[in-house]
Amino acid sequence: MKGKAKLTFIEPQGRRGRPFNAWITRWPMLGPITLATMLKRRGWEAAVYNENISGPLLENPSAYQEVLASDIVGISIMTSTANRGYRLADRIKSERPSIRVVFGGVHATFMPHEAAEHADIVVRGEGESVIEQIASGALTSGIIDAQPLATLDEIPTLDHSVMYDFEKLFGGLAPHLYELPVMTSRGCPHGCTYCSVTRMFGRTVRRQSVEKVVQDARAYRERGFSRLMFYDDNFTTDREWSSEVLRRLAPLGMRFNAQVRADFHWRDPARKVLDSELLALMRSAGANLLFIGYETIDDDTARDWHKGYRGEGTLAERLMEDTRILHDHGFWIHGMFVLGPQHTQSAARNIVSFAREARMETLQISVLTPFPGTPLFREMEQHLLLRNFPSDWDFYDGTHCVYNHSQLGIEEFQRTVLAAHRQFYRNIFSLNRLMRVMRESIPARDKVAILRRHFRIARTTMREWRRETESFIRFVKEVEPASAL
Repeated sequence: MKGKAKLTFIEPQGRRGRPFNAWITRWPMLGPITLATMLKRRGWEAAVYNENISGPLLENPSAYQEVLASDIVGISIMTSTANRGYRLADRIKSERPSIRVVFGGVHATFMPHEAAEHADIVVRGEGESVIEQIASGALTSGIIDAQPLATLDEIPTLDHSVMYDFEKLFGGLAPHLYELPVMTSRGCPHGCTYCSVTRMFGRTVRRQSVEKVVQDARAYRERGFSRLMFYDDNFTTDREWSSEVLRRLAPLGMRFNAQVRADFHWRDPARKVLDSELLALMRSAGANLLFIGYETIDDDTARDWHKGYRGEGTLAERLMEDTRILHDHGFWIHGMFVLGPQHTQSAARNIVSFAREARMETLQISVLTPFPGTPLFREMEQHLLLRNFPSDWDFYDGTHCVYNHSQLGIEEFQRTVLAAHRQFYRNIFSLNRLMRVMRESIPARDKVAILRRHFRIARTTMREWRRETESFIRFVKEVEPASAL
């Protein structure tokens, strides 16, 4: 390979009808962007093609030719996009065998031998520590166990413009209204049975320094972005770090969304000492929408899933109190819940009733999904109906029931989840969102633009999800009719 290699990273798309698409068409994975940014700063030619943003690669002739002109193609896969990634890799290699294909991401980490059937190199773990060796040709084949970064400060300020069609992420909004995705930490101290985060990054949380976080935020502000979306799995696991970051961010006048636990505002397990200072700092620094993994309001389910919420009274009572406190401090809440094979229609109705009573702004109910690498996968392996891999990985996305031991049967399970969303959003969405947006201290034209986009996304998402539900039910009936009952 003469000179420095040309690299293109690809984020494949999943099934088009899944509701998760409403998020990933706004917020791409940061792995490919991070790697391309690092290489670009060191003199390589690097770009990212995201099928969720720019459309199917094979339907974009000019972009596909650019990919074929690359020396190295890196494909980052989640479980639900693995099959698509393999098909792209096979097509690329068939047309230009000299291209070195590299797989990375969470699915490649836990299914490396499967991925290796379609690639020259498979990277397990954090690709930042080996990407330069791959680009230079020092590593050319095999399954590579990448070491975690010694410090996350090694990650440069991200250049999101390495993506093709980056401006499409804005969805018609002005750049200052778009929540630019960033990440400041890796890992989670909790060990939920269904989650691959701790298996990928560990239970010891590594963080960028406060100075690095603020330095990057300033850089994004100078580029015209005044809103951020923190991808950190839990933004407030370290109160001292979080508090100092928030103090330093406040003067920038930015706004941000973040993922947190519902009970992060309690200083003690007994829930007696409220951390009013942290809540105030969150608001003064611009915290707006909080993504909270409630998962369940049922105590038995929380124990089964090792969710880890503790305290007096029922789980539902504690979560209701937590939500009220957060609302009283001015936060929007996106509540994320999960239904599993042990649940019935009443569990879904209870979640919707809880969310409506708590006046959550938005709601997401996922289907419990056994992802490779998690304890849940081992527990459920004997019950998996869809196991024609890699093609059936398409359905492992938190939207489809892939096992045959649900109390509801697959068809009723799917219809129950869809109906729960329709029930919640029928009235609450329009009322709560309208009121919250109208109270924002932004120009009226920006309010109109935000509301228009929200309603368009909601309408399109529900329509496509209904179609996907019917398509999946027909598919299951063909595979094993009894499981759909």
